[in-house]
Amino acid sequence: MATLAEHYVRAFGADRFFGLDMVINWIALVIVVWIIGLSYLVLKSDTTSLQNRFIGTLLLFEGLKGVWQASNIVPYGVEFEGIWDVLWILKIDGFMIANITAVILYLLFPVYFRINFLNFMYNERVQKFAWWVAPIIGITTWVLIKDTSPFILENASWLSCSAVGAEPVLNVWYGQVTAEAENIRSSIGTCTAVFDSVISDQRVGLWFLTLMGTPVSIVALILIRITIKRSDIDSNNELISKTFYTGFMGKVIANTIFFSTILIILPLINGGPAGFIAQAEWKYVDRSVMANVKYFIWTTNLSLPIIGVGFEAMMFVYASTKDTVLGIDEKLRKTFTNTVFTGVGAISFIAASEIMENVLGFGLIGGVALGVGLFMVRKPVIGILDGFSNSLIPSDYTPEEKEYLELFSTSLQDNKITDNERVLLTTLATAYGITDERVDEIENNFVLTNSVNFDENIVEESKSVVQQWTDERGYTWRKLTDDSIEWWDGSQWRHYGEQ
Repeated sequence: MATLAEHYVRAFGADRFFGLDMVINWIALVIVVWIIGLSYLVLKSDTTSLQNRFIGTLLLFEGLKGVWQASNIVPYGVEFEGIWDVLWILKIDGFMIANITAVILYLLFPVYFRINFLNFMYNERVQKFAWWVAPIIGITTWVLIKDTSPFILENASWLSCSAVGAEPVLNVWYGQVTAEAENIRSSIGTCTAVFDSVISDQRVGLWFLTLMGTPVSIVALILIRITIKRSDIDSNNELISKTFYTGFMGKVIANTIFFSTILIILPLINGGPAGFIAQAEWKYVDRSVMANVKYFIWTTNLSLPIIGVGFEAMMFVYASTKDTVLGIDEKLRKTFTNTVFTGVGAISFIAASEIMENVLGFGLIGGVALGVGLFMVRKPVIGILDGFSNSLIPSDYTPEEKEYLELFSTSLQDNKITDNERVLLTTLATAYGITDERVDEIENNFVLTNSVNFDENIVEESKSVVQQWTDERGYTWRKLTDDSIEWWDGSQWRHYGEQ
């Protein structure tokens, strides 16, 4: 029996596209963990907001769908059957529950956000429980249908080639060896490579549940777009809705390409159905260049759903936390730029290595050459990505205004602005050229956005300076927005007339 290390060494071999599928599996795991973290961030940014609870729950189940791909970091093989007994539940049951729940949550979107034609669904009383009832319905639905004929997976077998030239072997995992599995085994003949795979039932109902999220997302996308064009959303939510629309659109585009590739493009290239069974043949049986092309398209295509969800999560988090989490826009922009640059670089490295492997028989030449070239042009490429990320996630504040806002928020931690703190804030605003009107706007927006965390007297404590001057005797005076006059005694500001 091969060890885990031996499986990974084989997975990154030249005959496996230098680990392309395993790289995608690990990327999926990272994105899943990232999305779950973003879900928690949305919930914590405003624990009283029902909209945040809804978005946080939606992101959680969107992220859990990625477990289907991420679970493949554990290699298939009879020696890992004990692990797969548990992972299979997460891979199939977890994915189906998450997919059903996500669809239900999309249908509840008009309950939490005003959408044209569906204003009758906007209901604050329903908002209080809809976000937690949806997962219960999703779990219940899957439990009721999972053992029915369109959905049940009754048979699965391990297909193994232990050595080049050996006969392929089928080992029953559960159920029995199906005729389809036996046909694949016999079509291999003698093993041309060492590998392990799993062959299970293919159910129409499972494909239906997997596919149904895309048309629902498209309908939601169209409705949000119509609403934005007609300006029927409240002015406070307009920017949020545009950001949600961008997130929806990114995910819908990724899913549409994914399913179009599986249902249309690959079947046309393959001359027939192109599912997981066909993928196993391209990977292990047919070693032609065309089979490699089809396998590369199939494997790369598997990354699109989780990448689409990751993009959607990034935009949703920005929409939900931009007013409550300082610097979230900058952090998300950096994450987007670095992820795209690294991901494209990794896929390009693998593709170049595979091409050179077929041409020269030594694939690393292509990968290294491409890596050097990418390193040399990294600055202009990152500049382009930065520009694109800035258009996706615009900043509401300049760097100087962000620094002022950070100092202001720190000063408000004790629920008041002291005289000394106000002096520091005024000095910083003057040094950065921030006008008094802009200071008022920044402070009022922050106080209103976070009003639940502060006392009512904060706005009064946060009076701004209208005028400041020094008289002929050297005393410094200032006039505040409430027309009161204060003078500086050398250590603190005192109200005029105070002894």
